[in-house]
Amino acid sequence: MKKKSLNNKKLFSIIAKLLEVSSGKISLKTSSENLDEYDSLGVLNLVTYFEKKSKIKKLKYDIKDFSSVKNIIKFLEKNSIKI
Repeated sequence: MKKKSLNNKKLFSIIAKLLEVSSGKISLKTSSENLDEYDSLGVLNLVTYFEKKSKIKKLKYDIKDFSSVKNIIKFLEKNSIKI
């Protein structure tokens, strides 16, 4: 269980950096609905980062995959993308 929370902590830190907010503002409940900085530009930053991070040449995603932290985690697990 500790390993998973460390991964979440790292993911939260990455998301915070990409959205230009403090990591304390990021949690499993964070979404474009409840954080102003989680706007279209923020989503684009997230998509670009995880496209580069994946080893899949043509990563298939729906913009909804990046609409919340929970969805990002599901997307990363589904596509076996490690952070």
